Amino acid sequence: MITKLKELMSLNAEMSSEEIELRFTQIAKLLFENFAIQKGEKIYLFKEIEFYFYNKHHRDIITHPRFSESLCWYINDFGGIDFNFSSEICKIDETDSHGKKVKKYILDDSSCFGGILIRQLISEDKHEILEGPWACAELFRLHHAIEQDYNFPILVEHNNGMIGYICRPRLNLLTGKQTIEKKVDYILGDYLSYPDREDLYEEFSNFKDKRYRYLRCDQLLHDSETNEVYLSPWLKDKQEGHPEFYQRLTNLLKNCGIEPIELKYTKDYWVRDYMPIQLNENEFLKYQYYPDYLMKSNNPEDAGTRTECTNVLRGMEINCRSTKLIIDGGNMVPCGPYIVMTDKVFIENGKEKEDAVFKAELESELGHPVIIIPWKMHGDFNACDTDKYGHSDGFVKWCGGNRILMGNHGDQYPEEAAAIRHILEEYGFEVTEMRFADKVSSQRSDLNWAYINFLQVGNKIIMPIFNIKEDVIAWQYIHEAFPDCEIHQIEMAEVAEEGGALHCISWNIRRWSV
Repeated sequence: MITKLKELMSLNAEMSSEEIELRFTQIAKLLFENFAIQKGEKIYLFKEIEFYFYNKHHRDIITHPRFSESLCWYINDFGGIDFNFSSEICKIDETDSHGKKVKKYILDDSSCFGGILIRQLISEDKHEILEGPWACAELFRLHHAIEQDYNFPILVEHNNGMIGYICRPRLNLLTGKQTIEKKVDYILGDYLSYPDREDLYEEFSNFKDKRYRYLRCDQLLHDSETNEVYLSPWLKDKQEGHPEFYQRLTNLLKNCGIEPIELKYTKDYWVRDYMPIQLNENEFLKYQYYPDYLMKSNNPEDAGTRTECTNVLRGMEINCRSTKLIIDGGNMVPCGPYIVMTDKVFIENGKEKEDAVFKAELESELGHPVIIIPWKMHGDFNACDTDKYGHSDGFVKWCGGNRILMGNHGDQYPEEAAAIRHILEEYGFEVTEMRFADKVSSQRSDLNWAYINFLQVGNKIIMPIFNIKEDVIAWQYIHEAFPDCEIHQIEMAEVAEEGGALHCISWNIRRWSV
């Protein structure tokens, strides 16, 4: 890994801006997943890093000039610590107006220099966070001067498992009311010669908002950590719901030691879609819930069934942060540090699929990297048996670690399923697909898609069954994917025929006060 890192850190004066940015991403992934800083016996993991590099194709003028081999520590002008790229720039001695000798740099086409600013480190045991460049630099201060210091920080290979990250703009490039022109003029005080000043003003403006700050993301809350489950009272409504199923489900949950809780002020029983997502111990995210399958339905009454979760959350003592993005809760499946979503999220927000700017905004709002999987609507939008929802919880379930269980989409649409699987594997996941087509003579594709939409609370799994041949096969898939869980079954064809199953009609969270 050290050899690979050294190769990646060896940037040069001829590299294009695109190649440099690709290197930034490759290096960040490598540092987050495979390296740490060791000081004595203590291990610190990279939590937040910022990239700076200047060459003639990537004139990021905010970068401090330096002359260095790659993989060297560098104390920057503000007292923080950089991890250097290979850097070269011509430097000469000058005499200033006071007769004092000073060193000045010559910024020309042969110049290339930069490094990675360490903004945050976290101890391996998660008990200590060094927040900010100054705190990180403290590791490098006060060391023995006359003997080899065992406590001097060194970069070491360290397997950190599956790590996700998001990218955001760098911090503090301008201070207070400082203008770009004044900032660049101040920087150019270090140089004897340099490119056209006006051009550098424009370059600074172009680089100012580049997403060169990489933040490590911790693992999201897993269903196995949840201990409360909520249902909508609409599920037991005699006219609009399924009261007999509701009774069977609540009895089953109680027999599992789980006391279901009723939500208030709901307008339908698909609670997963409008309730906030719990990202970690104390963080919930509320989003705009305006799904097209309600708002654009031919039935004018559908729009009136849209639940406003702000009303539901009253009195629940759950604090949420909000985003203005349009999202469905069923289209967010936490998988390690990632959130898996179908590309329908682009459509709902009026964006073109693969819009990189929107995806960056989405990740910034969620605070976690997003894996986008393809989705295609098969059939007429207003047909009752058409999947117009595009929810990822109808495709995948995280099994912990780097394992994902995937539904049987491949039985009907093998090319689409292969594309989904390929994307997940590119992120490092091991994917097991449910398949029934080669195991039963006449599969029930109208129902067997729903097995993946099971509910897990702690070590208890409630899975749907339909009294069909696929029931036993699905149980085996889930049992092998979750060997430490108790698996309970419930017949629910009447609900699944409406396009959802157990995960869709429930909302499970972790209450840390319990």
